[in-house]
Formats: sequence, C-alpha cells, structure tokens
Amino acid sequence: QPSANDAFGLDFQDSIDRLLTAVELLRQGKARALVVGGGGHSVNGHVQAESVRVQRWLATWRVAPVPTHGLGACHNTRDEAVRAKALLDQHGWKRVLLVTSAAHLKRAEAVFKKVGVPVVAVACDFAGLAALEADHRFNPFPSTSDFKALATYLHETIGWWVYRLRGWV
Repeated sequence: QPSANDAFGLDFQDSIDRLLTAVELLRQGKARALVVGGGGHSVNGHVQAESVRVQRWLATWRVAPVPTHGLGACHNTRDEAVRAKALLDQHGWKRVLLVTSAAHLKRAEAVFKKVGVPVVAVACDFAGLAALEADHRFNPFPSTSDFKALATYLHETIGWWVYRLRGWV
C-alpha cells in the first residue's frame, strides 16, 4: 500500500512474503531477472504502480542484483499475466517462477498458463496453515484473523468462478 509516512512510500503489509520469497530465489541463483507486479494506487490524484516503489526499494538496498522489470499498475492477475507474457516474448525467457501467496496460487498459475506463460509456481504466505499450526484454546468469539482467513477464502473462490466465466482460466 502507498504510505507517505513510511520509508520508500510503502507499507508492505502481508504481501512482503512474496517479495522476500522472490529475493531468496534470486539469492539461491534460481532466476536471472525479477519481475514485480501489483496494482496501482492513487496518490495526489495520480495512479502510481506498486512495482515502481518496490523497484526503488530493491535498488536502494541492492537486494536484487539482477535486472528488475516492473509491470506497471495492473488491474488484476490476468492483466499481470498478459504483461508478463509480453516481457517473456521480449526477452526470450523459457519459463517464469511465479511467486504468489498459497491461497492465490491455483488461480494465478491457471491464468498465467492460459495466456501462454510457462510457469513454475512457488507458493509463500501460508497464513492458513500457520493458523492451524498455532496452539489454540477454545474461544467462542471469532478473531480478526479468522475473519481475514474467511475473506481470503471467499475472495479466491469467487475470483476463480469469475475468471472461469470470463474464460481466463
């Protein structure tokens, strides 16, 4: 999310898992370039891509010593896939490591493959599994994390059906 008060104008939130996983794959030598997707947010009346801010952070901290490409302000996962396909064709890449949250992996992998991007899917942000691993005592009141897990589940389930109806998966 954009944040005028945070370093680099970014509030990473939970999505930092995706970036950390991608950087770790780079550190392990599993990729020769990094493509940063994401949406866009209106700041002072201008839409700014999340990828621009992330690229600025990566360059300043010298975290990713490989070519880094931003996809601009994407509207949805399909938009990211179409833009990634253009980069793939432009650079002659054979396959893409698709790093995304475990909850989003099924839909993301399907839509990238549908537009012709050969992907190796890499899951991260296993929030649902982490919740199952924690010690729990009975509590009749749902927690905010329970509502967040339900929202994520509904978002991905409805998203899958919407993408399917549109012919995107």
